[in-house]
Amino acid sequence: MQVISLTPRGYCHGVVYAIKTVKKIARNPHVKKPIHVLGMIVHNKKIVADLDELGVKTLHEKGVSRLALLDRINEGTVIFTAHGVSDQVREKAEAKGLDIIDTTCRDVIKSQGTIKTYLDQGYDVLFIGKKDHPESESARALGRRVHIIEKKDDIEPLSINNDHIALTSQTTMSMFDIFHLSEALKKVYPSLILIEEVCNATKTRQLAVKTQDKDTDHCYVVGDPNSNNSNKLVEVSIQRGVPATLIESVEDIHVPDLMTFEKVSVTSGASTPTKVTSEVITFLKNFDGENPSTHSNTSTVKDTNLFK
Repeated sequence: MQVISLTPRGYCHGVVYAIKTVKKIARNPHVKKPIHVLGMIVHNKKIVADLDELGVKTLHEKGVSRLALLDRINEGTVIFTAHGVSDQVREKAEAKGLDIIDTTCRDVIKSQGTIKTYLDQGYDVLFIGKKDHPESESARALGRRVHIIEKKDDIEPLSINNDHIALTSQTTMSMFDIFHLSEALKKVYPSLILIEEVCNATKTRQLAVKTQDKDTDHCYVVGDPNSNNSNKLVEVSIQRGVPATLIESVEDIHVPDLMTFEKVSVTSGASTPTKVTSEVITFLKNFDGENPSTHSNTSTVKDTNLFK
């Protein structure tokens, strides 16, 4: 089995900062308890489980905004995730007397600052992103002239009457999706200004997948189903012509499929623990279709101690 380990892999700088910050405050006896994370600190359930072991509770419910989740916290410390929060969330947390720890990724902060600048200059801002993603939620809250675009069907209902329009995007979106939608938007709003805000960690991962050898039989993307950047890597691989599967761990690898592969590639989302990806790579490198002793894909990586 030939295994191509696509680079980069492992945590991006935003995830590293968020995890280190939470780990530090969880072990600080002077931090007000209880400690809650408003949403998933990063989109990876294994990391959330590890936080729980440290006594940090995650508040996350699909379809429930961060503003609404705040109603469930009445004391202690609240942590804002790497995805960022709106000013309304921050003000509500302050009004409730909560101590605030902000782990917003610097790329998200930059993106939100850009949106605010254009809004202040009278622009309508088109934001390409997943409508239920926390980063889109924060962008939408910046003003009524922010319009979330997830797919082509979202373009026609816009009816924006403004000659000043700027286009930006969720930092974890596929640059190829952005191009696809931006070209469609230019036809409707030819005067729009394109502001590329895809983070470098997302871009370099996507380029590695986009340029992988076309004779690769299969690409394994190690990541959480909730991770947008991980799901996008699967899409980019398929666009390249290489079938791909999103797996959370080595246990999600379908061993009978491996019998038909000679060459596979491995990449991972920006919030995937290195230990989890390394275990996948090791298993694939050792796999021998004729040796049953190499077919066991039971994981030995626990959901705890992933920060070590």
